[in-house]
Amino acid sequence: HINNIVTMVGTNKSCLLLALSSLSIRAAAALSVTSARSNVIFVGGLCEDDLSSTKLGKEFDRYGNVVDVSIIGGGGKQQPYAFVQFETPQSAQAAILEAAPSSLYRQVKAAQPIDRSKRKRSNTSRQKREAELQHLKDVCSRTNLILQVQSTHIDRIKEFLSNYISKNESIELAIEGQSSSSITKNVSLVFVSTSNPISLASALSKSENLEIIARAVNKLYIVQSGAVQADMITEEGCEIIVKDLIQNKIASYDDVESIRLQIFPPSFRGRVIAAVESLDDDGLAAKLNPRDATETISIVQVYKHKGKSSDTSTDALVMSGVSKSTIDYSVQREAPKNGQEAISRAYYKIKEAVSRYESERADFSMESYRDCIAIDCGSAPDGWTKYLAQDAKMKIVHSVDPGDLDPAIELDNTVNHMRMKIQDAIPQLKSQIQRDEDKIKVFVSDACLHSMSAQADFLLDAKEQGILADEVFFVLTLKCTIGHGKANFDAQVEEAVSNLKDRAEIRDLSVHHLFSNRIGERTIIGKLV
Repeated sequence: HINNIVTMVGTNKSCLLLALSSLSIRAAAALSVTSARSNVIFVGGLCEDDLSSTKLGKEFDRYGNVVDVSIIGGGGKQQPYAFVQFETPQSAQAAILEAAPSSLYRQVKAAQPIDRSKRKRSNTSRQKREAELQHLKDVCSRTNLILQVQSTHIDRIKEFLSNYISKNESIELAIEGQSSSSITKNVSLVFVSTSNPISLASALSKSENLEIIARAVNKLYIVQSGAVQADMITEEGCEIIVKDLIQNKIASYDDVESIRLQIFPPSFRGRVIAAVESLDDDGLAAKLNPRDATETISIVQVYKHKGKSSDTSTDALVMSGVSKSTIDYSVQREAPKNGQEAISRAYYKIKEAVSRYESERADFSMESYRDCIAIDCGSAPDGWTKYLAQDAKMKIVHSVDPGDLDPAIELDNTVNHMRMKIQDAIPQLKSQIQRDEDKIKVFVSDACLHSMSAQADFLLDAKEQGILADEVFFVLTLKCTIGHGKANFDAQVEEAVSNLKDRAEIRDLSVHHLFSNRIGERTIIGKLV
């Protein structure tokens, strides 16, 4: 029938349809799958786990000489299947067309040839995954503090730890790495090694540092170096983790009185507690007391490969550790009240900027500008004005913005709200300032402008119009409005800073990507003379 169909194709479509109708469904399907004329068939759904290749071969030798039989699978993990090789493609084709499901098998079809290009990609993927796993094992072998970080803030927290905390707190530390696979959406892990993880965790928990990092860091985990290969998603994995914790972490620790568990991801907490209860020989479960804990146990899933070929027994890593509950490892800041989020973000932006600048410059202190005159350009909703008036104790703050300020700030007698744009405020201030002591010594701007260079333009225009003192401390937010990506934004800011230096004498300039900056914002701080 098949030969007849091939002869009729292209000559008489009606004859082709009549011929097809005389074929069984199995024969019609074989028309496409046997076009390669392979001498190997696939036999699926073997019904006997202990079926021998000899017995299966005899089942098919009626169609031609059987050369080889390979049975794959079985043992309860998956239903076994087989490949049967005939001496000729014609015998294989006959088996496909004529063999029907029996008590030994459920399906017979042509064996598809192996796509070597896919196998190569599969091997490459596996090698890449193995290299990634080994790299993270090495990282874990040196790590004793893990930071749970918002993924968009990884670079900023690494820079903050290396250039701020290590200097200000006199703590030696090294950034060992970061999680490369997403454990939880929008959250990543930063791995740190330090001679004293409790001192570093305590330093990060200081109120002045918490105010800076609260937008970036969610939690801190003190762990012992080294990781176990286990996955908290399985009962077996949780038992492996708890056994390691009891035998290698708690056993070497001083007497544990009461315990608080920190689990990441927190959705696995129930499984871990169940494992503690089932394996507990030392009464550990009875010591779980999150309110009055003397010790904190941290268990962190640091790696989980989520590919199709993932093996939960080998493609996951967990770190754990025991530490004294002397600090709160949750990094939280009081949530702003309704309508206050924009004010809050702006307030912490300038507060962080000044704090970072003070840490970099031993000869600089914002206290030296107390009772001076300041200007805040684009001040609404007034987070920066609030900082200048209430924290920095400016004598007068010219708060320039057509929009409304917060009523509490509006009533502050040190705030002069100029309801206009900065280009209109500069000439007005020029007409009002008659004495040197009335000139502006602090110039800040978080305004949204069409051009990044406009921030520098207004600063230099104010200088040219004579309303600024001989030396002015400035904080400017440069907002990138073109393109995407960190490298692109950094390049734009570098160009803007270079242009500013070419146009004026700038001293002690610093550029920061603050935690309160958006992705496309950078803050520049310095002195204009």
